[in-house]
Amino acid sequence: MKKILIVGQGIAGTLLAWSLRKRGAEVHIWDGDLAGSSSSVAAGIINPVTGKRFVKSWRFDEFYPIAKGIYQQLEQELGISIWEEHPTLRLLGTPEEANDWAIRCAQPEYADHLGETEHARAWEPFLKPGFRFGVIRKSARVRFPLLLTTFRENAHREGIFFEKSIDYQQVETLLQDYDRIVFCEGWRATTNPFFPESAFRVSKGEALIIRFQGHIDRIPTEMVKKTMLLVPMGDGTFWVGSTYRWHFEDTLPGTDGRDYILGYLHEMFDTPFEIVNHVSGIRPTMIDRRPLIGPSTLNPKIFIFNGLGTKGALLAPFFAEQLAAEICTQKG
Repeated sequence: MKKILIVGQGIAGTLLAWSLRKRGAEVHIWDGDLAGSSSSVAAGIINPVTGKRFVKSWRFDEFYPIAKGIYQQLEQELGISIWEEHPTLRLLGTPEEANDWAIRCAQPEYADHLGETEHARAWEPFLKPGFRFGVIRKSARVRFPLLLTTFRENAHREGIFFEKSIDYQQVETLLQDYDRIVFCEGWRATTNPFFPESAFRVSKGEALIIRFQGHIDRIPTEMVKKTMLLVPMGDGTFWVGSTYRWHFEDTLPGTDGRDYILGYLHEMFDTPFEIVNHVSGIRPTMIDRRPLIGPSTLNPKIFIFNGLGTKGALLAPFFAEQLAAEICTQKG
């Protein structure tokens, strides 16, 4: 039985720990509560079609059923509800957008994911007039904060979770006690000396938590997307985001991010709302927009699982399974 140390308990570290333990590994988790964690403030959205050109997400049809199955297994094991399937109402603001959407809907590979609708349904009282509407099917939300908190509490009770940060100079000594060390440390990996060739391009993202005034009896359960994405949180509030800031001085939310989001919200909605909270996180994105997974070139017993970017909810379950299988079958 292998003994594994996981550094970081965001979505990558959580799912990897679960996958490793399922295969019989002994797992310890160290997490120092790094400022700017993106997992703790992410909306946890799985969206099959993204971008201005309405392009299907990379390997979506392969990743989606795996993600759904694993999150539902975690629901059963942890006794929580974290998987929510909701269609997304896509606002189409120009004739060109509506035409591009109609073309996508007619393509066979998009038939299961996209549709058109005449009505905004529960969103109707909130929106400004003039939009046409598309529907994105097979979109979902994973309740990351609940998953991460519950998993951490269970791991703490079992004595396998430790609230501590790692000093990189400790690593060689720690390998005397652990068969493998896996870094799932989010944006801190940009300074990890065991992965000097990693091409990170981190970005700061901000989101608002808002509550609409009025229409309380008709709160939508669908997500709605234009430039901003609105996600119903189930308690009368909505997560709204997010921004991309490639150059930033700190990890804190700022007035520029807030004003950027508000500008687009006012283009979409004709209903007053209040800001309940303003959050931010640093995304560990790779230049090629693909996850960074595998051993260090400096030491084959040191691994990294990172770079999930904005699609962590979709990608993390599949790649956690792949990495866990690789680690558990390695010799030595």
